[in-house]
Amino acid sequence: MVFTRKGFSQVVGNAFAGLGFAPEGPVTHEFPVEMFITGSDLTPIDENIDRIIYGLTEWAPKTKRKSAFRAAEKVVVQGRDQLEAVANMNRLFLRSMWGDGLPLVPPTEEQVSWILTGSALPRETLVGPGKILPRGGVCNAETLAVALAMAGGRPEYMPVLIAAMEAITDPLMLHQNFQPTTNSGYPAVIVNGPIAKQIRLNSGYGCLGPDPAHPAGATIGRAIRLLLMNVGGAIPGKGTMAIYGGPARYTNVVFAEDEEGLPADWVPLSVERGFPRGTNAVTVLPVASTVNILNKGGMASTADEELKTILLVSAANMSTLNGNYFSGINYFEGSPGIMLLPRGVASDLSRLGWSKDKVRSFLWEESKLPDSPALRGMMRGTLSGKQIPEASVQYPMPITAKPENIIVAVAGGAQSGHNYWMQVGVTAHATSAAMELPANWEELIRKAEEALGPLS
Repeated sequence: MVFTRKGFSQVVGNAFAGLGFAPEGPVTHEFPVEMFITGSDLTPIDENIDRIIYGLTEWAPKTKRKSAFRAAEKVVVQGRDQLEAVANMNRLFLRSMWGDGLPLVPPTEEQVSWILTGSALPRETLVGPGKILPRGGVCNAETLAVALAMAGGRPEYMPVLIAAMEAITDPLMLHQNFQPTTNSGYPAVIVNGPIAKQIRLNSGYGCLGPDPAHPAGATIGRAIRLLLMNVGGAIPGKGTMAIYGGPARYTNVVFAEDEEGLPADWVPLSVERGFPRGTNAVTVLPVASTVNILNKGGMASTADEELKTILLVSAANMSTLNGNYFSGINYFEGSPGIMLLPRGVASDLSRLGWSKDKVRSFLWEESKLPDSPALRGMMRGTLSGKQIPEASVQYPMPITAKPENIIVAVAGGAQSGHNYWMQVGVTAHATSAAMELPANWEELIRKAEEALGPLS
């Protein structure tokens, strides 16, 4: 039995479709948004009590069978020339609520088949659980290739896209939560392994984009967004109620860890996630806000004190009243966010005896939230929602249960001027997945060099 806020009927319908049922659900009434504010007028409940009782006691669906997604028919778009046909296609896609609002490349059969040469999977092979929630559209290799073609992608991007979608649809990720929520979160995808350099995925200056010399991140990230919208149903105001959305949602954030810039005693993120060194792998965490942290020089008399001050400033930026820190999953097993360090900061820290674990422990200790009326009010709400047990609440309050939950990665170029904090957006674990390269991988990379120029 479901009741919802005004405007959420499509969200509920998506949820039913994702469970395999007809989108028609037992929503007896949409209540005004204002009614869900503390101390509001609850008269609409009294006015609709008969419908509520009917829904609880007598309602039955008209459709008895579970629904199934049928294979979509191919769309034919014509024009006087190619330019007009592409323009007509984009207008059709906008009217049909397909895409992200920006121009798209036509996903022709020829283009999709070319993209699929970058996958070790047959086109009908399901990726992850095989559907993208909450709508539950089919997620297979061909679906991914269509999205990548629409984003202007290339075959060699497919292994990263497949692994990213495996991580995003991993049940631990709870993507059915971050898709429809009012939170404006988006997936941050960190890539490790030789594939990053092979496909021109940026780990250095401007690694979060834009960068025409490293187009893979923006293209793969846009394909992910098209999948979340077109297949998962996350259309603003219909399948996702994200209040602000945000510019990062167009391409999400897809970048590589700067493994060449890692200090000798620091292991790549993928190794910390359980993969052998050299494995091509992705790690994904939904984030919702970021802050560029200035590492201003000359703040202390010794190098060690200087680095401690840099980390203290980073910890201060982590120490924010973010209620998403304190959901049960995020707090105990998830992550409060991703701290990016440029190779200059990482090498200086390592030279003075700072391991990644020591950095995490320092950030964890120094980012604890000081006692305040605002924090106590947030904790009351957390306790009433049974997000975390009362025994876990303390003042000052750690932003996560243990230091190892903080993700630390090296990226952003050789200089030391800035760190970057990417704060968790919604309830989710960080998830990871390894990649499988197709047998023709070396040939694909050779052809990419012919098309794009030699690797730098």
